[in-house]
Amino acid sequence: MKFRVGKIKREHTVIEKLWPYLEQMAAGDCIVSIIPGPISPLNAKAFEITFQRFTETGLRLLAKNGSAVQEVYVVAPDKAAALQWLADEGLVDWEPPPPPPRPKPAGGPVAVKTVVVPKDTACTTCGRAILAGARAVRLGQKNYYYVHVRCVK
Repeated sequence: MKFRVGKIKREHTVIEKLWPYLEQMAAGDCIVSIIPGPISPLNAKAFEITFQRFTETGLRLLAKNGSAVQEVYVVAPDKAAALQWLADEGLVDWEPPPPPPRPKPAGGPVAVKTVVVPKDTACTTCGRAILAGARAVRLGQKNYYYVHVRCVK
């Protein structure tokens, strides 16, 4: 029978342990409707509900118990807010993606590594001589520059 109980559509049967979670989801103000999808067989370890992807009208979740998996579609006007609310309530396993790495500041040549200088050369920072066989920092990527270890600090 196809009918609704509150915000939850009853088109398909629901896997074991899922109904209380659907009722908690329906209590949220940011959720308009919940549509459980078809059930497929699965060998899973425990019950869990995970976020899969955003859809045109909301979210697609997967509910898994020990023997089956079921798609659950959540209709929400603000998809990101609904997902955050579901995660905060502990109804869905989801963590926000980490922030992108900060770009490295553009500056002069980057220290590549500490090396033994093959021949006498001048330090590009202080101008003093670096004798052959001494340790120095090699800067640059194609054209190498040598700097005293103490000048780099």
